[in-house]
Amino acid sequence: MLVGNARLMAGSLTMNELAGPAVGAALFVAGTAWPFAAQAVLPALAALLLSRMRLPAHEQSVQRAHVRRDVAEGLRWTWGNAAVRTLTLTIVSFNVTFGAAWAVLVLYADQRLGLGPVGYGLLTSVGALGGIVGTVSYDRLERRLGLATLMRVGLVIETLTHLALAVTTTAWVAMVVMAVFGAHAFVWGTTARTVRMRAVPLGLQGRVGSLYAMGVYGGILLGQLAGGLIARAWGVTGTFWFGFVGSAVVLALIWPQLGHVAHAGEEGGVPSR
Repeated sequence: MLVGNARLMAGSLTMNELAGPAVGAALFVAGTAWPFAAQAVLPALAALLLSRMRLPAHEQSVQRAHVRRDVAEGLRWTWGNAAVRTLTLTIVSFNVTFGAAWAVLVLYADQRLGLGPVGYGLLTSVGALGGIVGTVSYDRLERRLGLATLMRVGLVIETLTHLALAVTTTAWVAMVVMAVFGAHAFVWGTTARTVRMRAVPLGLQGRVGSLYAMGVYGGILLGQLAGGLIARAWGVTGTFWFGFVGSAVVLALIWPQLGHVAHAGEEGGVPSR
């Protein structure tokens, strides 16, 4: 499961963060309409491929879906399970601080680091390269450190990332920080997915996973709103100070629970309550 999740993250990272932007830029150079045409054709192709999938028979009979009831059931189960509840609240909180800082990353690259128009692309590219290193190394890291240590070290890295970017004005230092953060981001994503898959019953995987995804993107959206307001009042570095302080507070609160969260779903793991 661990290796499989790492490979899924590597595929997502390679296509979305590295190959995708380059292909999109090449299509735009070929003609402004080509990226939009690709955006129309590729999802249709994906839907066709999914429609041809054949799943194994399940013991449970297929019931008609009720979206509101399913959302409520996923929320109720998540809130009742200590480990998954902590994991979900963690990603929401850290994505608020992440979203606030990354909302002004373009301005940060230009005004703080003096990287010019290509600065943002450089920062995101080194982050993606760090993510490749993290996913390729995941199996070795997990065997040596264990899930709990990976989670703790990763959240410490994310907290210190905000601090480092708040104080540096040197472009190469910022790029090294972004590469390390990129490795953490995809190691964390693999670990969190593995924990959820172990802890959540099969019949609730989709509902709980969807709720988790809502927390991921909802936290980023809230953070971007906060980041714009903070940057207007205190400048672009204010968002990174907000990210550092907010992440440090949340990390201090959840630190004792991370060991239990990492082993949820295993024998002797955290029970639902």
